[in-house]
Amino acid sequence: MNKMGVVMRSIYTAVFYTTALSVELIVGQNIGISDSTSTHTQRMESHGYHRYQGSWRTEQEILLLKQAEAVTKKKVEARQRLERLRRDLEKLKSSEQVAEEIQGIDDPFSVLALVTAINTESVARVRLLYVEALGNIDTGDAIRALLSLVLNHPDSEVRWSAIERLEQREPIQVVPPLVAALQGNDLHRINRAAVALKTLGDESAIQPLMRVLITQQVIPMGAGSGGKTSATFSPTGGGLALGSSQKTKVVVSQNADVLEALTTLTNKNFGWDQTGWYLWYRNQGVSQTVDIRRDL
Repeated sequence: MNKMGVVMRSIYTAVFYTTALSVELIVGQNIGISDSTSTHTQRMESHGYHRYQGSWRTEQEILLLKQAEAVTKKKVEARQRLERLRRDLEKLKSSEQVAEEIQGIDDPFSVLALVTAINTESVARVRLLYVEALGNIDTGDAIRALLSLVLNHPDSEVRWSAIERLEQREPIQVVPPLVAALQGNDLHRINRAAVALKTLGDESAIQPLMRVLITQQVIPMGAGSGGKTSATFSPTGGGLALGSSQKTKVVVSQNADVLEALTTLTNKNFGWDQTGWYLWYRNQGVSQTVDIRRDL
């Protein structure tokens, strides 16, 4: 073999061994990565974790996520069904049948769709169909939705329909939230709560109603932001302040719906005389949670 042949053979040998070594290193590296990934997976699974939606989660987390996904799916289906029924309601041939189908909805997953529809529907009679359907659903969400309609919806027919549905519920589910609304700062909500309590006829509301027979609203002079409303516990009222040097005026409101609720629940009528109401109440021997001396 000549000198050139020896040189070429040496070069080929070197290239062969270099390539083999590179392949071995690459394969070994991949095996190492695979082993590492496998070890990590085994370790996570040994601690009770599983891959779900790209993350390691416990079985309980996965179960909760699947339940939430199922609920979301059912709510979407309920909304789509209600939208279809609303479109079908415009068809003269089937409108009566569709109206009955809407009235008969009792799917708990329809609450959100019904509330949204009530608040966005422009046709009064259709809104009432939705309220009736909401009244069929015996869940906490449905009751809270009806209470919200009673206190907040601008349509009086919707409010009355919601009250009628609430009459079918247990007082413990309905009366406490309405009594709580009496303690708020919104005169509209106070009077709407009074109307509902009068209709429900629960005498536990008498004392809270007496507290808001007359309310005072403190209004900053020259400000357009409105005032803060608070109940006055005295027939003559008292000074209220906003905690600043700004001038204010006090607007006293006699809440007619509250008075009507009181006369209905007690079969008495002391008018706007809060002293008379409190004295009568004290003489009934009812267990009291207020200091009558303070309220007088």
